[in-house]
Amino acid sequence: MIPYSILLIDDDRDYCRQVLTAAKPYRLMVTFFHNLEDGMNALIESRRFKAIILDDRCILKTNQSGAGKSNFVIHAIQQLLDIEHKNKRTIPFCVNCEKLDEFREDLEGVSRLFVKKQDHDQMFQWLRKSMDELPETSIRKEFYGIFEKTSDIFNEDRQESLIEVLQNRGVTDSNTNIDSMRTLRLLLEVLMDSVCFQKLGKHPDEVLTKGRDESRTRQIITAMTPRILPAELHTQAHELYRTCSKHGNHPSSSANRFRPSALTITRLIYTLLELIDFLIPGKISSSSQTTSPQSPALLPR
Repeated sequence: MIPYSILLIDDDRDYCRQVLTAAKPYRLMVTFFHNLEDGMNALIESRRFKAIILDDRCILKTNQSGAGKSNFVIHAIQQLLDIEHKNKRTIPFCVNCEKLDEFREDLEGVSRLFVKKQDHDQMFQWLRKSMDELPETSIRKEFYGIFEKTSDIFNEDRQESLIEVLQNRGVTDSNTNIDSMRTLRLLLEVLMDSVCFQKLGKHPDEVLTKGRDESRTRQIITAMTPRILPAELHTQAHELYRTCSKHGNHPSSSANRFRPSALTITRLIYTLLELIDFLIPGKISSSSQTTSPQSPALLPR
């Protein structure tokens, strides 16, 4: 069962703690906020939150006092729809009602409604089913082995950034491809810092040679002899870093015969995946079975 991070916006602090505990058997990791402003800011800042539970009455602003109003739901849904549109996301949401009849007529067909403190099981089951059907969940299942291997290296936000890059394979928009190359370079840097401990037995800073005008990541790659990293992957790692640095982190408007295309980005993505597969210990490989019933192989065939 894939774990999911979800948001709860509710001004009842005791109830928030109840939901946090009740959601754990469903592998739902709940982060709660007590006003709409803080909750929506968290949703904007991180793609790791896959769904949201809304109170029927809550406070709108951080410094607002008094009881929540029923117009909270209308404000929340409007802001949520704006976030979805701006970020090209689908974010399942539901409303947790004290009295269902007060909201049924206005929200029927707009939001799924649940009775607060009574419908937890139904609500959690609906949330899981909705998140299982998201496009990013399909990516996570397709590359199940990769995400298993990197679970201790990439934090939740970095795993989400890898999902976003994988979703954008084949996109021809230059700005999207520049963003993808920036992300790939960052993930390569994190990967190399991690395997530096494992493969070289050194802190990444210990690999640095004084006077060499090269980044730490380049020097770590160079330090990996053929015994650690075969020549083919060694060359690909350098090329991945060089291309992403030149065209992603430091794009130039000057004339250049080479312009990264959608095919270029796809090649760079699979280079990173191949490095992850080779460098991170584990029995999962592109030709072996995984423990996930949804995805029989590390990489799609």
